[in-house]
Amino acid sequence: MESPSGTEKRPPELRWYRPPGLEMGRGLAIFSLVFTVFVAAQMISLIERVLALTPALRAQGFSLGLLDSDAFRERWLELSANGDVLAQVSLWSGAVGLVVLLVATYLWKRERTKAFLALTPPHWRPFLAWAGLFVLLFTVLELIAILLPDMDSSFMRKVLASVTDYPLLVLGVGVMPAIFEEFLLRGLLYGSLRHLLDKHVSIALVAGLFTLIHQQYEWYVQLFYVLPQGVFLGYARANTGSIWTGVFLHLANNCLSILLPQQL
Repeated sequence: MESPSGTEKRPPELRWYRPPGLEMGRGLAIFSLVFTVFVAAQMISLIERVLALTPALRAQGFSLGLLDSDAFRERWLELSANGDVLAQVSLWSGAVGLVVLLVATYLWKRERTKAFLALTPPHWRPFLAWAGLFVLLFTVLELIAILLPDMDSSFMRKVLASVTDYPLLVLGVGVMPAIFEEFLLRGLLYGSLRHLLDKHVSIALVAGLFTLIHQQYEWYVQLFYVLPQGVFLGYARANTGSIWTGVFLHLANNCLSILLPQQL
């Protein structure tokens, strides 16, 4: 017979139970932390690039006053649309954000991390179905961009016109944003919202935030191009039960946007 002085072993479902509202609150707090770290990493990396590529500014030495100078702001705006600089900044900040996300999520969910982030690869049938739908969506959006010249993004044209290191561009603008944004939005954020909200509301909220964080694009590009993709990627992740569906489709979109003449 078990000793009455022994440690009580609660059933797993009771040991891990927390109120849904508390779980969602924790998830949103972690999301805010990861996003803040990511933005800070972006800013630090871009400041480093501005100083490294501008000898006149570097010679003045770093100071808060320098960051507020007209010369620094002008160079900041110029290099923030430079293909090589953007790729390097995106690659580094995305990697930092992804590491913080994975560590923080594991410390929160422990052995449930895999299920929470939907890390299991998708079954091939639903994956192929959603990949086919993605091709259709991408084709329609590209046709709209061709028929409506205003849909052509000036930001991406500047990026592609200034790039010299295309492998770095693919990694920094194609691969890393697809992985980090999907893990952040349709992994951490979507999973956190699902503690209280249903699938459709969660997808809508995540798609809205996905649209808002792409401030580098004009509002009409955000509304008619980015938002539909955000909704599509949300349902692809939810209906296949795997984050990798969204990662692959997001990566394909980014790479195609780099390669095709009509890009975001």
